Amino acid sequence: MSNPESEIPAEVVIPPLDPSLLTLTDEEKTFLKHAISSDEVEVQDRIIDVQKRAYDKYPYPCIRGFHFVNLFMARNEIYPSVVAAGKTGNTLFLDLGCMMGTDVRKLAYDGYPASHILGCDLREEYIELGYTLFRDKDTCPIRFFASNVFDLPTSPPNTEAEAGKSLDITTVADLSQLYDSLTHIYTGALFHLFDKESQFGLAIRLARLLKRQPGAVIFGRHQGLEQEGYIDDHLGRNRYGHSESSWSMLWKEVFTEVEGDSFTERIVVKARLTEGFSKNTFLASRRTHMLYWSVQIV
Repeated sequence: MSNPESEIPAEVVIPPLDPSLLTLTDEEKTFLKHAISSDEVEVQDRIIDVQKRAYDKYPYPCIRGFHFVNLFMARNEIYPSVVAAGKTGNTLFLDLGCMMGTDVRKLAYDGYPASHILGCDLREEYIELGYTLFRDKDTCPIRFFASNVFDLPTSPPNTEAEAGKSLDITTVADLSQLYDSLTHIYTGALFHLFDKESQFGLAIRLARLLKRQPGAVIFGRHQGLEQEGYIDDHLGRNRYGHSESSWSMLWKEVFTEVEGDSFTERIVVKARLTEGFSKNTFLASRRTHMLYWSVQIV
């Protein structure tokens, strides 16, 4: 399946980069000074350099808006409990669509064991640019790899031969190795790239990767709507926007399909729609709503 962000029509004028769009919270500044350099000028120079390299090949709004250094994962209400669970040591975390890997590096900084963290993106170039930004290719213990989630079958694999085997995450190179292995899954700005049917298929695949144990969580953020429907996309892409209520219904349907009706009593879905004006779209004044959400097994 293609990535809708790659389908920018030829007639669309790609806006030039604008360094004034780089706005960081105090938390982001503190982390980036720790992870990149104590010199604020050096931090900014590296961010802008990596942005230019990425934008030359992938002129996406999220890159123009510097979202690859914004700590959106930490803004989810369930994030503190995920970090606390990680500190127990019996967990495994995946950031699907990690881009340059800033969020997962912050996760490790906050205390989640880095050796229990995986970062996956469709594009290997983003992972390499993350190493360039943080200059930690030879030292970062987080396992990064490139894989396409839509290559996974939606039906359960035959895992009988793998039963009882422990997973060595240093060897993980494909999402197919992670069935029924993850306690925490994060997806940032991913679901809203697809139509309704594809979003359901994506959710099914994530459910297949999640362990069936109390406390296991899938969480994330993406563009949503007050009333579900197709997003008014200025690039003409076929993208669906869920509301708070329809998002909860989607996950109930997903776990009904993969585990049966009774299992839905074991999941708690939370969704909160925020609103604002996006600084980084091709049409800068377009109003957007972001859906912050979590799906937890209890």
